[in-house]
Amino acid sequence: MKLDIATTALLSQMAAGEAPPMHELSPEEARLIGGQMAKGYPGGPAMVSVKDVEIPARDGAKIRARVLKPSESPRGLLVFYHGGGWVLANIDEYDTLGRQLAERTGCAVLMVDYRKAPEHPFPAAPNDAWDALLWANDNMAALAGRKVPLLVAGDSAGGNLAAVVCQKAKAEGGPAITLQILVYPVTDGAMETPGYANPDNQLLLNTPLMTWFWDHYAPNKDDRLKPEASPLRADDLSGLPPAVIVTAQYDILREEGEAYAARLRDSGVPVTYKQFDRQMHNFFAMPGLLPAQAKAVEYVGEQVDRHLAKFSQADAVVVGAGFAGMYQLHRLRQMGLKTRVIEAGDGVGGTWYWNRYPGARCDIESMAYSFGFSPELEQDWTWSEKYATQPEILRYAEHVAERFDLRKDITFETRVTRAIYDEEEMRWTVYTDKGEAISAQYVIMATGCLSVPKQPDIPGTDEFKGPAYVTGKWPHEGVDFTGQRVAVIGTGSSAIQSIPHIAEQAKELTVYQRTPAYSLPAGNRPLTNAEISEMKQHYRDYREAQRHHPGGIPNPPRAMESAHNVSAEERRKRYEAAWETGILTGLSSAFNDTMTDQQANDWVSDFIREKIHERVKDPEVAEALTPRSFPFGTKRPCLDTDYFETFNRDNVELVDVRKTPIERITAKGIETKDGEKEFDSIVFATGFDAMTGAIMNVDIRGVGGMALRDKWADGPHTYLGIGIAGFPNLFTITGPSSPSVLSNMLVSIEQHVDWVSDCIAWMRKGDLAAIEPTEEAEDEWAEHNEATANLTLFPQANSWYIGANVPGKPRTFMAYVGGVDTYRTLCDQIAASDYAGFRTYEADREAKAMSA
Repeated sequence: MKLDIATTALLSQMAAGEAPPMHELSPEEARLIGGQMAKGYPGGPAMVSVKDVEIPARDGAKIRARVLKPSESPRGLLVFYHGGGWVLANIDEYDTLGRQLAERTGCAVLMVDYRKAPEHPFPAAPNDAWDALLWANDNMAALAGRKVPLLVAGDSAGGNLAAVVCQKAKAEGGPAITLQILVYPVTDGAMETPGYANPDNQLLLNTPLMTWFWDHYAPNKDDRLKPEASPLRADDLSGLPPAVIVTAQYDILREEGEAYAARLRDSGVPVTYKQFDRQMHNFFAMPGLLPAQAKAVEYVGEQVDRHLAKFSQADAVVVGAGFAGMYQLHRLRQMGLKTRVIEAGDGVGGTWYWNRYPGARCDIESMAYSFGFSPELEQDWTWSEKYATQPEILRYAEHVAERFDLRKDITFETRVTRAIYDEEEMRWTVYTDKGEAISAQYVIMATGCLSVPKQPDIPGTDEFKGPAYVTGKWPHEGVDFTGQRVAVIGTGSSAIQSIPHIAEQAKELTVYQRTPAYSLPAGNRPLTNAEISEMKQHYRDYREAQRHHPGGIPNPPRAMESAHNVSAEERRKRYEAAWETGILTGLSSAFNDTMTDQQANDWVSDFIREKIHERVKDPEVAEALTPRSFPFGTKRPCLDTDYFETFNRDNVELVDVRKTPIERITAKGIETKDGEKEFDSIVFATGFDAMTGAIMNVDIRGVGGMALRDKWADGPHTYLGIGIAGFPNLFTITGPSSPSVLSNMLVSIEQHVDWVSDCIAWMRKGDLAAIEPTEEAEDEWAEHNEATANLTLFPQANSWYIGANVPGKPRTFMAYVGGVDTYRTLCDQIAASDYAGFRTYEADREAKAMSA
C-alpha cells in the first residue's frame, strides 16, 4: 500500500462508481462529475462576511470572485486561484477550502473564478488572474479594512497561475506580494518529467488527463512553453516573493514542483518546501474526505503564521548595531518608540566587530573615544591603555549593550536588503535577507562610515590558490603567519597597524605600496590610576569641551597663532613637542593655519618627512616611505607603533608599485614587471568604500520610486548629512557632508543621534507624519560644504574623503570641514527655527513647506 488508508479507500470508492476515465469525457461532463463530488464536502467554517463580487477584466468581461472575511480585522489578503486544469472546478466547489484557509491564516481570502478553457483558452486564465490581483491590491482597504500584506496561493493549475502572477508583478514593479503558496503547481507544459512515465504517479491525475487539460487550455503547443503558461521556463526567477511549495509523494506534478523550488532557491528566493508522503494529486482540495487535507491546511497556516509574524510593525528601524545604532536605540526607547535594530554581525560593535586584523586599535585616546550621554557609564568603565585595542573597544560596546539591555531589540546576523517608501501611508517597508518585512515610520541608517571594505581591483585576485585576507573582513579566529611568505598590499591605516605584527610572525614579508602615508608614533602605554581618576573626576567638563571643539578632541588645545608668526626655531620646538605627545591632532593643532595655508603645511610636512628618514635606516627605503604627493592631514594621518622601524628588519621588503606596478595576482603570488614572486598568503589592506558604501548596499527607494543610488549617481547629496530630499523620514547618522570622519566619531554620533531623536519628538508633538529636506536647502548645504572644503588644503589629495580610492566612484568631498562646533551650532539653529530647510507632512497628506 503506497497511499494512506483514507486515500486508498477514496480511490476504491471512486473506481466502484464505474465512471469512464475523465479524459474521455467532454468538459461539460467532467464538470458535472466534479460538481457532484464537491457536494460531499462539509460546509466549512463560518465567516464574518461572505460576498460575491464581479471584477472587471481588461477585455470588458466580468470575473466572478468571492471574498471570505474571517474577522473584522484580517491580517492579510490572500488571493486564491483554484485548480482543475484551467478547465474544471469553480469557487463554489472550492468554497470550503477557501473558508478553511481564511480561518486558519486569519487572512481575507479572495477566491477568483477565472474563465475556463476550452471556451476561453490561454491566455484568458493568466490574464484574469492578473486582473484580479490588481483589483485586490487597489481595493485592499475595502476587502481587509486597511493596508495588509498581500499573498497569492493556488493549487495545481491555480498554483501555476499564482506563480505566473508573481513573475508578472516583479516585471511590472508591483503589486508587492509578501508570499506565494504553490500547492502541487503545474510549472512546465513540456510534460517531460519522469513522473509522466511512472505508473506510481498516475493516481487520479495521469498522463492522458494532463494531456487533455493542456489540449483544451493551450491547443497551440508553442504557447505551452511560454513563461506565462510554464513559469519554470522563465529566464530569471530572482527577486520573486518568498515561496511555500507543497507537493504530494504520488503525484505526476511532484517533480515540477520540486524543480520550481530548486530554481527559486538557486535564484536567491527563500523557499519552504514540503512533500506530503503517501498522498496523491488533489488531496489538498478534498476537505472532509482526507485527514491529510486538514494537515496540509494546518501546515499552510503555520507557514503563513511564520511569514506574517515577520511582516511586523515598528515605529523605527535602525540599520546597524555599532555605537551609532546602539545609542539611537537607547534614545528612541526612552521616548517610548517601538524600535528594531537590524545588524549583519552576530554581535554589537559595528566597525569594532568587523575589523579584527592584527594591531587594530583606535587613533583617538580611549577615555575620549567613549560615550558621554551617561555619567554612570563613564564611571563604571575603566580603559587600560592610552589607545584601546579592538578587543577592548569591542568589550566596551558589549558592556554598553548589556548595561542598557539593548540586545533584546536587535536582530543579529540579518542584513537589510531594501527599504521602500509608501507615499500614501507615509511609512517605510524595510526588507531583510531573512524574508522579513518591517513597516516603520522612520528608518535610521546607522551603518557607519568605514564599514564596507573596498574589494581588491587587481586583475587575477580570484586566481591565487593560497589564503587571501581583507583587513576589513578578518577571520574572527585570527591568523597565524608563522614561517610564511606573506604579501601585504596597501599602506593605509589598517596596513600601518598590522604590518609590524605580521612581520614578527612571517618568515618573509613583502609590502606593496602605492602611496606612502603620513604616520606619527602613538606612544601608546598603559594608563595610570592617577590619569583615570583625574578624567573621571572631570568627565562632565571634558564632555562639554568635546562638544565645542572642531574635532571633538580638546587635547591638545587649539592654537590661535599662525605658523608664519613665529621663528623657524619656535616652529621646530612646537612640532617636537606635538610629536612627543603621540596625539593624532597634535601637529595639525600646533598652529591655526596648518590645514589652510600651503606654506604652513609644507613646514610641518617637511618635519614629518625628516622623522621618517630618522626612523628608517636605508635612505632609499625611507624615501620610498616618505609622502610627497599631498599635504599633511588631507588624508587622515595614522598613528603607529614601530611601523617605519619594521622596514629595518631583514625579513621585510618594500615594493614601490609606482615604480614597479602590480600587473596581476597569479595562482602562486604576485606578478610585477620585474617578474612573479610567490607567497603563502596575501593580505589586502585596500581600504573602504567610505561614507556611502554601506548605505548604497541597501536598495533604498523614496518618493516616486526614486532609487537613492540614482540620486547619488554623481555623488552623495544630503542636507546636513542627516536628511535626503525625496526620502522622507530617512535619517543618516554621520552621513555624507557631516563632520563624521574628520572628528571624534563618538562625539559626532551622539550629536547626530540626539538631533534626530529631538526631531522625531518634535514631529510627534505636532502630529506630523513625515519630514524631508527641501531641494533648495540640500543644494545650499552642498554649496556651503564644497565652499568650506575649498578654503582648506583637503581637496588637493586623492583620498577616500572624495572617493578617489574606489574606481568609478564620483569625486566629491564627502565630509564637512567646518568643525563639530560650528556644525552643532548650525544644526541647533535649524532645529530652533522649526527645522528650517525641511518640509513636513501631516497625516492627511497636506504638505507644509518650512522656510528654507
